[in-house]
Amino acid sequence: MELTYKVRGTDGKEYGPVTLEQLTGWVRESRVGPQSEVMRSDTDYWARVSDFEELKSALPVAATPPPLNASANVSGAGDPGLVAQIRTGASWFYAVAGLSVVNTLLSVFGANIRFIFGLGITQIADAVGQGIGGGGKFVALFICLMAAAVLVLFGVFANKRHTWAFAVGLVLYALDGLIMLMAQDWFGVAFHAYVVFRLVRGLMACRELNKA
Repeated sequence: MELTYKVRGTDGKEYGPVTLEQLTGWVRESRVGPQSEVMRSDTDYWARVSDFEELKSALPVAATPPPLNASANVSGAGDPGLVAQIRTGASWFYAVAGLSVVNTLLSVFGANIRFIFGLGITQIADAVGQGIGGGGKFVALFICLMAAAVLVLFGVFANKRHTWAFAVGLVLYALDGLIMLMAQDWFGVAFHAYVVFRLVRGLMACRELNKA
């Protein structure tokens, strides 16, 4: 089956599907630029025109992005499928950090609700803070903010294609999942397992892209 393409215009509308020949013509006519977003029929994500090898030949020479080294930000570098997996994996560090902070803030203000997406270690800190009372809540908040900051750093370096950030973050998050397991918080365990799966995919994509 012949591959087709959809293009997201500057007006936010989607155009297509069109064949490779038609899309190549649009690129050569400058109707579609190197930064335009395209989705190929065998994928489920959007990527820039310059990320597709089959479209690069139609781009002006000056518009072709220079090769990126391993320390460069991952955006737009290399195979679009691997890039998407790295972005997705790195984004989970940010998500868990943010939701952990939200859980601690809910605890500080005495709310009786909690998201299952936070860290187990911050939940322990919240419980201890509640038991101490007074300034204990703010100590728990400080611990949570430090843990969230570490996760954000992992996300930043993972998004820059540093495999160590994925590997270390993955191990620490898996260990955090043991807290949920010991507490028999099965929803928390299931969520940790899912995030670990996403981080493993991000790590594998990062290694493969760096080898390339």
